[in-house]
Amino acid sequence: MRADMFKVIVERPRWGASHAPAVKLKKDKNVDRKFVGHKRHAWEEAAYTKSLNENLAPLRRFLQKQRGRLWNDVFSEICERLDTGSTVKMHVREHIEDLIMVQITVDQRDNWLGQHGWRGASAPSRWWPDLYVDPFDGIVKETRALCAQLGLKWDYPYARDIYQYDPGPFDDFRRIAEDTLLLRRNGLWFHCTLNSDPKCSDDQLRDELKNETWLEHSRWSVAIWKQLSKKELKLHKLSNRGDVQ
Repeated sequence: MRADMFKVIVERPRWGASHAPAVKLKKDKNVDRKFVGHKRHAWEEAAYTKSLNENLAPLRRFLQKQRGRLWNDVFSEICERLDTGSTVKMHVREHIEDLIMVQITVDQRDNWLGQHGWRGASAPSRWWPDLYVDPFDGIVKETRALCAQLGLKWDYPYARDIYQYDPGPFDDFRRIAEDTLLLRRNGLWFHCTLNSDPKCSDDQLRDELKNETWLEHSRWSVAIWKQLSKKELKLHKLSNRGDVQ
């Protein structure tokens, strides 16, 4: 791994750092409320907030070149550059399993299941990244080849998000899976992942996200909230524009 990997991964400033409105914590629109958490207050008072904006392309390219190597050796090399002494470095390390499936089990019927932190268990043909770690020999291999071996159809991850949802009646909401969706907020499209299946209709889910009433219950919560890149907007045939909620 290149010596400056950490620098090139986090070289981009946080999204919204230069133009996100400042939140006046001393001002609260709800005069009858005695207490409000910082997270909820920021969502209410600011049109949008700052978010992390890592450049993971160098890490993805590095992993692609590690096919055929032992994962233990690859991970040791990553840890040398992304140690646990930095909160930002630890956050970047959390993205590793978004780029390679590491936790895999194979049952007696030869059914392969990969376990992802927020997506749960899934078969190789669904929600697996390009690479995986073979649970038998610990070597980094291609998911496409595994699917061919198992007789499964594997689609490029970006393509799954495009063709697996019905646009529905809303022009600012797209349901991709039970716990994954696209939502336009203040003219900007975001990729939103929930910590569990909300088990509700699209209009109810959209309403809770738009009005942030999900913060008032514990049935489910937002695990990942990320603005779509230009490439993702193009793939989903979407565009950002100025609008109001």
